[in-house]
Amino acid sequence: MEPPAAPLAPVETLLLAARRSPLVAFLLLISIPVELAGQQPTARPQQPDCAAFAQMAGMFNQMGPMYETMTQAMVEGTLKALERPEVVDRLAAFTRRYYEALIRQGFTKDEALQIVAGVGIPALKNTR
Repeated sequence: MEPPAAPLAPVETLLLAARRSPLVAFLLLISIPVELAGQQPTARPQQPDCAAFAQMAGMFNQMGPMYETMTQAMVEGTLKALERPEVVDRLAAFTRRYYEALIRQGFTKDEALQIVAGVGIPALKNTR
């Protein structure tokens, strides 16, 4: 047996009725600007106080060692993968294909070489 359905909020009830009747949809549509005009502007969010800043600084100090450990593990894993000969072969094949594709796209051999040399090892590049 299914649990009883939760009662619909007034907005959900209006939207359901609007789906069933074009007249309700039209009336709902023309009443929206009136409703919005009657609303009071909301207050600006409060600026964090010194205690909130101190709490955030404490969280960052706690998270720092975790990020350092994660970064070290990622670098170690990347270097370990790059030690495998099949990975180096794949990187070389990629670099060759990239160089040749640049030439096919209209770059001179010197321009293509500069671009490929600037890329270096793609696995070690920082993404921005």
